[in-house]
Amino acid sequence: MRFNVLFALLALSAGTTAFAQSTTAPAPATGAAAPSGDLPKHSCQSPGPFPSEATSTDRTLSQYSKQYKEYTDCLRKFALDQQKLAEPHMKAANEAANEYNTAVKAYNDEIEKRKKD
Repeated sequence: MRFNVLFALLALSAGTTAFAQSTTAPAPATGAAAPSGDLPKHSCQSPGPFPSEATSTDRTLSQYSKQYKEYTDCLRKFALDQQKLAEPHMKAANEAANEYNTAVKAYNDEIEKRKKD
């Protein structure tokens, strides 16, 4: 009887070890904030389509290039700012995943040890 209980626990724990590596997001835990539908959006102004050969002059190409650089610089800054804001959350998530993996490994090791006894 004791072996059946240990085997059931071992089977259960073996199925949980991949949880922290899952690519699908689990439902938010109690007390966790639900994902917001209101994600931040950049306010960068696109320069529009590249000027056509028929209407482009050195001046229009130069102006377009300047606007394009401002646009891509703005997008880069927005992305970096968002990554900075997310950094503490990613660190907390990684720490929780590491703690989870450590706890599951310790549990599985103890089950294996008791199974051999």
